[in-house]
Amino acid sequence: MAGGDDDTVSPATVGDRPGARVPAASAASPDEPGEPTQADAPPTIHESGLPALASESRLVLPTGPTGTTAIDAMRNEEVDRTRTFIRLGWLISLIAMAGAPVLQAPPAMTLAFVAALGLGIAISIGFYRAFADPRRYTERALLFLAVMSLVNAHVAVLYFGTFTVAPLIVVIGVHFVARTEAQRAARWILATAVGLYALCALAIISGALPDPGVFASDRRISAEAQLAGAAFVIGTYTLAYVAARTFRTASLRAIEGLARATRLASQREALMDELRIDLERALRAGGPGRYTEQTIGRFRLGVVLGRGAMGEVYDAIDTATGAPAAVKLLRKDLLADHTHVARFVREARASAALDSPYVVKVIEAGDRDPPYLAMERLYGHTLAELLRKEARLAPPAIGDLLRQVGEGLDTASARGIIHRDIKPQNLFHDRVWKVLDFGVATLAGDGTSTLTQGGLVGTPSYMAPEQAQSHRVDGRADLYALAAVAYRCLTGRHPFSGTDTPALLYAVVHRMPPRPGETADVPGDVDRWFALALAKLPGDRLATGDELARAFDAALIGALDPKLRRQAEALLRKLPWG
Repeated sequence: MAGGDDDTVSPATVGDRPGARVPAASAASPDEPGEPTQADAPPTIHESGLPALASESRLVLPTGPTGTTAIDAMRNEEVDRTRTFIRLGWLISLIAMAGAPVLQAPPAMTLAFVAALGLGIAISIGFYRAFADPRRYTERALLFLAVMSLVNAHVAVLYFGTFTVAPLIVVIGVHFVARTEAQRAARWILATAVGLYALCALAIISGALPDPGVFASDRRISAEAQLAGAAFVIGTYTLAYVAARTFRTASLRAIEGLARATRLASQREALMDELRIDLERALRAGGPGRYTEQTIGRFRLGVVLGRGAMGEVYDAIDTATGAPAAVKLLRKDLLADHTHVARFVREARASAALDSPYVVKVIEAGDRDPPYLAMERLYGHTLAELLRKEARLAPPAIGDLLRQVGEGLDTASARGIIHRDIKPQNLFHDRVWKVLDFGVATLAGDGTSTLTQGGLVGTPSYMAPEQAQSHRVDGRADLYALAAVAYRCLTGRHPFSGTDTPALLYAVVHRMPPRPGETADVPGDVDRWFALALAKLPGDRLATGDELARAFDAALIGALDPKLRRQAEALLRKLPWG
């Protein structure tokens, strides 16, 4: 098979081509995908059990960013802050009402003061309860509450004294509400505060209303001095508004800077994970092996292209045709273990049963002396290698990946074969994308389920929730993993992270990842597509690779099926992003 333009060649495909170099990832990896190594990160769970569970006395939940945008974070803080402010308003109102009888204000003014505060408490109770649901925190509701509070506050200003320190409470309120995300509402609030105070001050200055304030001075003050005092108060209102808007902008910038740094750290972590795996595989490759220069079946073996916990992959030549090949052999010390031999044979059966341009082609398989699996030689690179160079893929390239790998997985699913370990290291590009390594595949009705011994199989970062819980899986588990790979390609980070394997699995089962649109500039339909593709229940996901790919293409142009949109939004209401 002719080499591609890329000098990087899969260890399963490297021949004697001059200048060819051995890359980090194998198209026919000798690694049993679940065999843990010191360099493997993220960890791949072996069939024999879950790493670290035996030594963990408790489940450590993952920590890190919530996954909201800066605007979302400010909005969440604003809702909590508003409800706290309402409670403080109740306390201040009750104290003021209790003190009214001893202040000796005019009876009409006292009655208006107490009535205003009581009405304010009654109305604000409804808003307090409504805002327990952040979706009911709207610009209209906030504006109504703020205007009502300002009217009550200026009744209090009249009561205590228009030209005393009483307007200070309005200054605090203006500063508080001006930090809202609704800039138009904030301007209306400032205008309302200025208008109400100006009305009170002008009524008193003009003599239309005797100053009813209980702390008003008996000393005669000129109209000019009163106007200057009123201008000072209005200027203070304005200063409180400007300061609040400035502080909000500074807070948004700080949160956005932290979010960018967090995303960059997550992307670097994903790259380091894949680099460590590729480095481990590269260190195992090259040089002669136990079977070098021997003929297995009809294949003459050359140098070792990769070594793993389960076996070795050799460069080979088909003696019947002269064509290059890659031959995978079970390690000699494992030949006496019936379980390992059965798993190796299962991989041969799973791979040989598939006829798809998007699955690595099996040329021949033998189950004895020793068991072997001969495959096509592929020139190109794994997705993990590509992501190490480019960090993220463009959405159209992700669409190509989904179409081709999705078709390969549909072919496997139609044969009752579930891969169970779809990840960047097992997707290889040689003109088209191909699925590699069915070493931990499960075959429907083949009687080999006991090989897992009740343990978990797969890579936690890409594992479907039902697989993480050791439930029975079908083709939708592989499609979930493919969507998780797409998330990695689009955002540059793994969908989930955790301080250890149990924490990571907890996140996979119970949480949603950060919203993809936070990192990538894509239509909102792409976020909805991920909500469906990464749904916790298999029945909520797209059923086939073809449906997955076609829905993604539609989402890229903002044309996702309305039914799918509604379904995605319903899922996100139950379990939001991040």
